[in-house]
Amino acid sequence: MSKIIIYGAGLLVVGFVVFLLLFLTFENAISGQAIYGTRQGDAFFVTGFPATLINFGILGLILSLITYIGYLFKRHVYFLKAYRYLGLFSGVLISIGIVLNVT
Repeated sequence: MSKIIIYGAGLLVVGFVVFLLLFLTFENAISGQAIYGTRQGDAFFVTGFPATLINFGILGLILSLITYIGYLFKRHVYFLKAYRYLGLFSGVLISIGIVLNVT
């Protein structure tokens, strides 16, 4: 019983974080920008095509997280493969967006 409560509480936290990421990503996408920060507290604003790539990358990371949660529940290999490929593709999109912004 306590295991179900712990998993449920964890899923509530993960659900809140996913909702917050979706909200902020859609807000940034509507305004045509992407905002990201560093550990030192610096914030960077990206506009144009690189911002689109970064926002799609963030959406891909959210989908990757959702497929990983699906894998935890179903333990099906397709969810695990989708999680890995979505994560890789999202990382590439975000990296390309950042590199295009710098150059």
